[in-house]
Amino acid sequence: MFPKISRRIIGSEERVKVQFLTQSQELILDKEKCAGCGTCSRVCPKGAVHRGPVGASLRLYDSDGLIPEVYDPNKCVMCGTCVVFCPFSALKLKINGEVLNMEDIPIVKQNALPKLEFTAKKIVNLHGKEKIIKQYVNSDIVIVDEECAGGCQTCYEVCPSGAITIPPKADKGWEKTANVSVDPELCVGCGACDNACPTGAVKLIIKEVKYSGQFNEPFWPDLINRLKSMRNQSRSSGAKK
Repeated sequence: MFPKISRRIIGSEERVKVQFLTQSQELILDKEKCAGCGTCSRVCPKGAVHRGPVGASLRLYDSDGLIPEVYDPNKCVMCGTCVVFCPFSALKLKINGEVLNMEDIPIVKQNALPKLEFTAKKIVNLHGKEKIIKQYVNSDIVIVDEECAGGCQTCYEVCPSGAITIPPKADKGWEKTANVSVDPELCVGCGACDNACPTGAVKLIIKEVKYSGQFNEPFWPDLINRLKSMRNQSRSSGAKK
């Protein structure tokens, strides 16, 4: 019976493959590039991606030891939206064994979305692990200190750019210090901290998505709504063009 759906992990890659009678489609995640930011989960139009145990994966294994995003091969339609939006280029799409260039990805080829305008940056996390990010958003990080568990440090551990630090406790018991500090110069707005925070104390606010060119209604505005709808926030904010 076709299609035949399979999911495998080979080395550092997770592969979801759909085999039709005359064509094969394959979505590949490189877990060494993945930062667990959750972008793929938010933009997926079919809800085929959901958040895994991001913080636990870093504590129980190492920074590349467990894929923090889980793919449902029965829902995935291989549209390539996640590939286009992945800030870390951790995803790629294959048709009949050939990796598609960005312009040949179905969602791009059909002019459903415009071109993302990004700056490529090399970033380094607290363990010295380097990654390259495509930064195409302007954003702010908001820390709600009253909601922070204190001592958790998950946001600090998952941040791929070293923008989050844990300030030392005050010497005097009556003095109050923040549980978490964010360096806006180092923050790249990827959302890994928001995606991993267990209490919702860390919130990424995406103010602008940089793009150019034409796009189709209503797919693009709805997609921007999903991109801005972080795990710890409601989906009520409108798209900003």
